[in-house]
Amino acid sequence: MNLSQWSWIVLSTLIGFYITMLIAGYVASRRLKTGLREFYVAGGTLSALTIVFHYMATYMEAWEFVGMPAVIVSEGFEWWVMEMIFYLSFVALFPLVSLRIYRAAKLHNYVTPTDLIVHRVGGFEKPLRILISLMIFYATIIYIGMIYIPAAGVLSASTGGEIPYQAFLAIYVIFMIIYLLMGGFRAAAYANIISGVAFIVAFIAMIYATLTYWGGFSNLAWSAYTSEIAPQVFQKTQPTQYFLTMLLVYGLSWLFIPHLVTAFYASKDSKAVLVGGLGSNAGFFLGAFVSPLLLGLGILALFGSSLPEVEVVEGYVPLLFIQLFGYGPILILIIIGLIAITRSTIDTMLLLASSIVDVDIIEKALGLKISERSRKMVTNLVVIAVALISILPALNPEAPMVIIGYELAWPAYAVIAWPTMIMLLWPRANKYGGFACYLAGFASLLLFTYVIWPEAPHNPFGLWEGTLPSLIAVATLITVSLLTPPPSKQFVESYYRLNKQ
Repeated sequence: MNLSQWSWIVLSTLIGFYITMLIAGYVASRRLKTGLREFYVAGGTLSALTIVFHYMATYMEAWEFVGMPAVIVSEGFEWWVMEMIFYLSFVALFPLVSLRIYRAAKLHNYVTPTDLIVHRVGGFEKPLRILISLMIFYATIIYIGMIYIPAAGVLSASTGGEIPYQAFLAIYVIFMIIYLLMGGFRAAAYANIISGVAFIVAFIAMIYATLTYWGGFSNLAWSAYTSEIAPQVFQKTQPTQYFLTMLLVYGLSWLFIPHLVTAFYASKDSKAVLVGGLGSNAGFFLGAFVSPLLLGLGILALFGSSLPEVEVVEGYVPLLFIQLFGYGPILILIIIGLIAITRSTIDTMLLLASSIVDVDIIEKALGLKISERSRKMVTNLVVIAVALISILPALNPEAPMVIIGYELAWPAYAVIAWPTMIMLLWPRANKYGGFACYLAGFASLLLFTYVIWPEAPHNPFGLWEGTLPSLIAVATLITVSLLTPPPSKQFVESYYRLNKQ
């Protein structure tokens, strides 16, 4: 290839980073015990430190560090504000919900998020497993695909477009598949430690630039606010009800994002869960609050209306660092951080998809009896297939990744989260209401999104996209449960007693 020296450096940096990921996968494989629960949730043995980094990586990822600054510039500052308000409900309920999930998982050896739901519903296990699997699969494909966008976009922009976006997309996916198949969830957790360190380097670089290039945050903010495109960026375009429904509905969906639920399963003890929650808070402050604010304002202040041409808007972030630090060792360290950030959570999402097909559908819904070796082969094939299918949303993205997430992925998580949380706290919910609520919620989500109101926000009331389907799911749960026989006293006592232990 006729590439510049710098493009070769970027490509070599990517390869070098993934060599360290392969080493992490190898170390994990050496510690990997037998059994699919070990592969999917590390046998429930991960320490508090490992879980802290795993949670932090959820926020120090492409969504916040790359996607949110880009959406501030391309769509408006209000999107960052809306992202912040959800955190209020998430923090308040995290200890209550996480410990309930953890205790039930330890007692019953949960492997997939569906295990938790099916156990609480207490009936219709096979059709319910298939239904929940479809819901999670739908959201997971979109989620992974939207993370691919900044993963490839950051690297392509770093080379000035010399290496195309699609080429980096292919390389990225291949490396992800190889290292993940080596060590399962343990490999993903170890890789998140490496990614956490790499993120800190990129974060410190932005703090340094804020202090030295602009002379402090106030100067940076003022430069951004007085830039030529500030009137378009700092204005309110979404109705107030969109803000409010995001606060009330979207925030709680984070408690049941499937790859975070499996992190509860993987925790060694309740201390790891709670300490991990504190790490989640720290990760949110650095990764979701400070980082996108500094980076978004930095792009506005530095480029103004002369925004550079990029294949995807997430490419603004590496171009900002190039302008601030030039080509050299510091920029290489920052690029390593950006690579690390854009790969976090994809690995656990791939494992999640694999576990759903393997455990929920093949083993428990269809009841197929196959050997451990054959199941491992199925696991590998599903990881590969999902990684490849998820490329489709990223090939020619029509919107920034954050907008894709708000509009399509998180509404599905909210439809799962709300009735599940109510069932964890409300003993009267029964199997009839449990099955009906997920079916009604998911069906309405698909109808509103693709048939009835195909234009965002997929309702005529200006509400967040997941609001109506979530309300329908909750209303169905309550109504059907009250109109049908309650769960048995024995089931209620056994289930809710275990959550008080």
